[in-house]
Amino acid sequence: MAENSAVARMARLVEEAQSSRSNTQRLIDTCAIYYTPAVVFMSAGVAFIPLMMKLHNPQHWFRLALVLLVSACPCTLVLSTPIATFCALLRAARMGLLVKGGDVLEALSRVKVAAFDKTGTITRGEFTVKEFRVLNSDISLQTLLYWVSSVESKSSHPMASAMVEYARSNSVEPKPDDVSEFLIFPGEGIFGRIDGKDIYVGNKRIVARASSGKVPSMEGLEGVTIGYLVYGRELVAVFTLSDSCRTGSKEAIRKLKSLGIKSVMLTGDSTTAANFAQNQLNNALEEIHAELLPADKVRVINDLKSRVGPAMMVGDGMNDAPALATANVGISMGVSGSAVATETSHITLMSNDIRRIPQAIRLARQTHLTVLVNIIFSVATKIAILGLALGGRPLLWAAVLADGGTCLLVIFISMTLLRERDIKVKKKKCCGSSKKRLSCKSEKSCAKQNCCDSHIHVKHCHSPSHSHAKQNCCDSEAHVKHSHSPSHAHPHSHSHSPKCNGAKVSEEHERCLTSFHDHAAESEPRDCHSNCCD
Repeated sequence: MAENSAVARMARLVEEAQSSRSNTQRLIDTCAIYYTPAVVFMSAGVAFIPLMMKLHNPQHWFRLALVLLVSACPCTLVLSTPIATFCALLRAARMGLLVKGGDVLEALSRVKVAAFDKTGTITRGEFTVKEFRVLNSDISLQTLLYWVSSVESKSSHPMASAMVEYARSNSVEPKPDDVSEFLIFPGEGIFGRIDGKDIYVGNKRIVARASSGKVPSMEGLEGVTIGYLVYGRELVAVFTLSDSCRTGSKEAIRKLKSLGIKSVMLTGDSTTAANFAQNQLNNALEEIHAELLPADKVRVINDLKSRVGPAMMVGDGMNDAPALATANVGISMGVSGSAVATETSHITLMSNDIRRIPQAIRLARQTHLTVLVNIIFSVATKIAILGLALGGRPLLWAAVLADGGTCLLVIFISMTLLRERDIKVKKKKCCGSSKKRLSCKSEKSCAKQNCCDSHIHVKHCHSPSHSHAKQNCCDSEAHVKHSHSPSHAHPHSHSHSPKCNGAKVSEEHERCLTSFHDHAAESEPRDCHSNCCD
C-alpha cells in the first residue's frame, strides 16, 4: 500500500514535527494568552485614570501608557522558542536526523544514559553464516535449507537475509509461497508451516517453545550468534552467524562519554556475542544486558531512568519498539528499519551512521541554551525600558526600537543554530618578536613552541625517553636536527649549533643547548624554550 511506504511514513513524521511544540513553547504560549490582555488593560488604565482624575500633564501619562504597551508586548518572548526550535529542526534534517518536534529536542538535551541495541545498531546487521550443522542424518542438508530459507524469507530480520543467501549459495531456492502459516515470536524467533510440517527457527527460547528437549552445548564459540532449527518437536540443525561492529560505533560511544552520557547495550542475543561486540569496542560500553526479551528491555530502560536519569534508546527492529516508546527519547535506525520502530521512535536516523547521535545531543543542548539566552535577553530589555519609563523618562522611540530590535536579535541568535560548527584546536603562538627571550625550563614532557619570526625547526631527540622539543623561529628556513643519546652525546661541542641565515645563535639558546646535552642521560631531560636568533 502507498500509505505504508517509506516516503509516506516520512511525510507523516514531518507533519508531526511541524505540529509538535516543546514544553517551554507551550508554557510561553499559555502565559501569553493571559499576559497580553493584562498589558492592554494596564496601559489603558495608565492613560485614562489620570485623565478622569484630572491630574496635571495628561500627555505624560498618555506617553507612559504607550511606552508600557510597546515595552510589555510579548512579541520577542513568543518568538524566542519557536524560531530557535525551527532552526534546530532544519539543522537536524541537514544532518540526516528527522526529529518529531521541539519537545523531543528538549528531552534530548537532558539525556544522561544511552541504551543501544546490538544487531543492526552497534553492529552492521550484515550476517554471514559460519557453520550449518545437521543433527539428524535422516534429513538432507538441502531439505533443511529449503525449510529454513522459505520460512526466513517471510521475515525482515537481518539474520533472515543471511540464511536465504546461504541457501542460494548451496543451490537451494527458497519458496515463501509454500509457507501456509507464519508467526513471529519477538525475542525468540519465527514459526512457519511448510507442507503440513511445523518449522521453528530462532534462539534457544524457540527450542523451549517447541518442546524439543535439551539445547545442545555450543562451547568454544566466540563472536557468533547461534540459531536453531526445530522440525516438529525435534531439533534438527544448529547454525552460527557472525557480524561485525559498525565503523563509527566506538567513536560515537566515546563522544557520548565526553558529553557525560553513559552507554549500555541491550540485546536479545547471547552473552557470548554481546561480550565479543564489547571487545571489538575496546570495552567502551559501561553495561551489557544480553538475552533480553522486549519486555526485559523495557524493564532495563525503566531501571536506567530511575538510577541514572533521562534515558535514550537506539534500535532498529520490532523487538526494540517497546523500549523505544518507554525511553525519554527513542531513535530508530534508518528508513530501512522496521515500520513499528520508525513509528514508535521520536527521532529517525536517515542513515546508519550512529556518529550523528552525539551531534544531535550537542545540537539539542545548543538549542536549549539559545532559547534561554533569547528569553533572558528579551525579558531584560523589557525590564530596562519599563524601568526608564517608571523613572520619569518614558522614551517612546526607545521602546519601539527595543521591541523591534530585540525581535531581530532573537531571530539572528536563533539562526546561529543553522551554522555548521567545526571545533578546531588553535595552536599557541609563543612570541611576537625574535628579540623576546624565554628562559630554559625543565619538564617531563615534550614542549612544542611556534615562534612567529622564523621557520627554523630545531628537533632534539634523546634516549631513553625519546621526547621531542620543537621550536619554530621566523627569520630563516633552516631545519636543524640534533640527535642525542647517552653514548653519542657531545656536551661541550658547538659545531652543531644552528645558524639563522648567517646570524649568530643567541648565547642564551646555546647555553640551553649545552644544558640540554648535559642532562641528556637524566630521567627528566631539559627542554629548551628560547628563540634561536639574535
